[in-house]
Amino acid sequence: MTERGVGIGAPLLAGVLVVGIGLSVRSPITSVSALLPEIDAAYEFSAAGLATLSAIPVLLFGLAAPLAPVFARRFGVDRAAAVLLTALGVAMLVRPLGATALIAGTVVVGASISLLGILTPQLVRTHLGHRQGLWSGVYTSVFGVSAALGAALAMPLLDALGGDTAMALVIWALPICLVAAFALLAAPRLAAVAPSDREPRSATGDGSILRAPRVWSVTGFFGCQALIYFALTAWLPTIVIDRGADAATGGLLLAWLSVAGIPAALLAPAIAARFRSQSAMTTLVSMLSAVGLAGLAFAPASSTVVFVAVLGIAQSAAFGLAVGLIVQKAPSAARTASFSAVAQGVGYAVAALGPLALGMFSTAGVGWSTLLAALLGVAGAQLVFGVFAGRPLRPTAAQAPPPAREPEHLERPNHS
Repeated sequence: MTERGVGIGAPLLAGVLVVGIGLSVRSPITSVSALLPEIDAAYEFSAAGLATLSAIPVLLFGLAAPLAPVFARRFGVDRAAAVLLTALGVAMLVRPLGATALIAGTVVVGASISLLGILTPQLVRTHLGHRQGLWSGVYTSVFGVSAALGAALAMPLLDALGGDTAMALVIWALPICLVAAFALLAAPRLAAVAPSDREPRSATGDGSILRAPRVWSVTGFFGCQALIYFALTAWLPTIVIDRGADAATGGLLLAWLSVAGIPAALLAPAIAARFRSQSAMTTLVSMLSAVGLAGLAFAPASSTVVFVAVLGIAQSAAFGLAVGLIVQKAPSAARTASFSAVAQGVGYAVAALGPLALGMFSTAGVGWSTLLAALLGVAGAQLVFGVFAGRPLRPTAAQAPPPAREPEHLERPNHS
């Protein structure tokens, strides 16, 4: 098959793979979170063991990040995605086998999800760069769908399976194994046309990625939005229950936080990519986060559903913009994985402090209104980082257009 023939379907294959990854990277976590009491009963975890099981994925989001560029260089980004999806599917099949397998499998699940999340922006830039804003939005919106499906369907599936916790965990591996099989088939074809494999050295850059333009402002923006998101997902039910709601309402509001933001996750990066600067969009979503946090902290309890929706829109849009900024601001397609590893690795490490800090201060007697007001400071920092991250990059020598060719009648003297 000629290279031209190989390349005809590559964008379609890459698009399907990006959607498949997005649908695979949250349900393995949220489906477990929704079944923690049942897992505790079935596997006889201690309180510390159950807490460890819950903390492992977020911890691995930061710890595994430095491995992403290694995988991309060793396998190529397309084959690396296939390997990681396969590891994710196998780990999900293995982890219901016992308490030890559940902990070990969750480590592999967390690491695989971390690396897939870091490599996906490079997939987008390599194969879908002509519509990178749209595909960044597609990825982040199906990401939200994955989270919502895991949370919403875990208990109904458990009931349908007669209360068998192991089967309720295994069943989530089946769609991921299908995505992994597709990735294994598509990866050689995608790798054959990957333009990053043919980038000149001058385009990839020789310096440390830590000195790349916008790397720290993008990292700051990513970390701030992730901190607010994880703080809310950890404590939102507790906050609304403390304000008089019942446990069922707290769970529904947490699901509403994800569902309300799905359209924003799709649209925000697609709209932002149409402009040279994304600073206006990052400012808007940061201000929306501040409005939502202030409303949740100080508005009447009857308006909670409205301000949770505002937060869902703001946080989903901010995550979509963060992924879009990684795709757009990385020095080149070949270095997107390294840029993404810094932004997401450091960002998630910072974000892990959010749920921990809120829990510690709440236990010490600090009220939720005060703690939510403190998150307004994080939204302010997100705004500042976003303004700098969204500024246009100066074109490098490798990216600059070639000098205009002089008209032929000016190039050669006329001797006639």
